[in-house]
Amino acid sequence: MATLAASSVPVAVPTVTEIKDGVGEYPLARDYVDYNRLNLQHHLWKDIFGYSLSPRVPRDKKHLKVADVATGTGVWLLDLHTQLDPSTETELVGLDTDIYVGPKQWLPENLSLRTWSVFDDVPADLAGTFDVVNVRLIVFVIEEDPAPVLRNLLKLLKPGGYLQWCEIDLESQHVETIAPGVKKDCLEAVQQLTVVGDTRLKPLWVKTLDQTFQAEGLEGVHADWQAGRRHTAMSMHWCNLTIPMNISDKIKKANPEKAAQIDALIQGAIEETAGGAMWAHNRVIVTGRKPLN
Repeated sequence: MATLAASSVPVAVPTVTEIKDGVGEYPLARDYVDYNRLNLQHHLWKDIFGYSLSPRVPRDKKHLKVADVATGTGVWLLDLHTQLDPSTETELVGLDTDIYVGPKQWLPENLSLRTWSVFDDVPADLAGTFDVVNVRLIVFVIEEDPAPVLRNLLKLLKPGGYLQWCEIDLESQHVETIAPGVKKDCLEAVQQLTVVGDTRLKPLWVKTLDQTFQAEGLEGVHADWQAGRRHTAMSMHWCNLTIPMNISDKIKKANPEKAAQIDALIQGAIEETAGGAMWAHNRVIVTGRKPLN
């Protein structure tokens, strides 16, 4: 272990291998704190890009069937529901292995939920039935090559349907400060713990996702890269600070000492943020159309 001074207190920094012990396949806990993070993240993401569904994706159809893969809390679908023309007959389907949308009685009548993993075969009754498929932030579960997942997503689409894939480029992540000399050691240490040494936490394929779209035959491929205005980036930074807290909570029973070390670093990171430092990185939304034949 290395050591780091956080708020003048020496803190032992666990290695990435030690952090992974006790975390499991999906590195984040699924709890009410993370549900809140996902909901807030959606609205900040929309502020950064200016839309939930890209204006490049047509929605002027009499009937529109939309899937949200890895739907989580369903916030993307629920937001889209309020934006669509009421005269359009719309069917919204949320797909995920774990869904936290809430009781069916409180959901729009045209919104349904279904358990499905993007790594599994596409069910026959879903294949080729969607006009639009959205997927966002599955970087934590794809280790190297997104092409097999992309092929599964394309199987959901009708010919001529549109895919929208939204991702964060953790390879571009760095600590930005308001001026030289602003403290950032703890933020950098937490970053090292959470995005270095595990390809799921630092995916290298995001920068070329649009090229993967083209290689798989999608048409009209477009990549919209955004970093966001600084005040929005700061809000997203506060939102993302809950992720290492989440990892700490998840390993606390198996590795209480390591969890305590992460917690100490987080306290230092909070102080550094208040002093004018934050994580900054790029995000991308890639869109493309499935060929008609």
